Amino acid sequence: MPGVTFHECASGQEAIALANEFKPHWITMDVQMPGLNGFEAVKAIKEVHPEARVLIVTSFNDPHFRDLARSAGASGFILKENLLALRLMLEKESRHASPAEFVPVNLEPPAKPVAKRILVLDDDKEMGTMLTALLADDNCQITHAHTGKQAVALQRKNPFDLIVMELVLAGKEGFETLAELRRSPPPAKIIATAKSSWMPVEVYSMMARQLGVHETFAKPLSSDKFLAAVRGALNLPSGDIRI
Repeated sequence: MPGVTFHECASGQEAIALANEFKPHWITMDVQMPGLNGFEAVKAIKEVHPEARVLIVTSFNDPHFRDLARSAGASGFILKENLLALRLMLEKESRHASPAEFVPVNLEPPAKPVAKRILVLDDDKEMGTMLTALLADDNCQITHAHTGKQAVALQRKNPFDLIVMELVLAGKEGFETLAELRRSPPPAKIIATAKSSWMPVEVYSMMARQLGVHETFAKPLSSDKFLAAVRGALNLPSGDIRI
């Protein structure tokens, strides 16, 4: 890395000795080491070199460890899985600032995006399972309802980001359920599916659009078009739900 000189050591005692000899501007310190642990070494270094910026680097994402790092005088706490962020930061600082201008940087692990919540309403258990598997992704939480009454209750208790529902439900309750879901504040975003019945799918689609449905799909589904519609309804980038 241009503009940055590195020294390595394998224990807290060695780190203290190197800090006394080279007076580094940045120090990265593991927690578990022979002899002194990382917190003890940080405290000893900061007592002699208070200007040094010390980062605790560990695999343990433990709030207690963060408190110990702060108490010892560390400038930050970074998980080993985020070491690329540390390298990018050091490269930027070495290009644009002299060592005396280095400032503490918040290297907390980035917050994970809040998962989108999707309700799948289908009285066909196999189809509900298939849709749940199709939508399953790290960025989505899927709940499966088997009846319109159950779906309405779930939506009223904790509104979903998107509802994927079958319009041809047992007991002819599809459109009644759809109307109830649309009346539940905030109005749900809904993608409807329609299996074969005595009424053409085009008629179901037209009626559903009048009730505010985002899009309607005839079964069997085209998975790529269906998932594209889900992404659009949730304002997700194209890769956020796998196909």
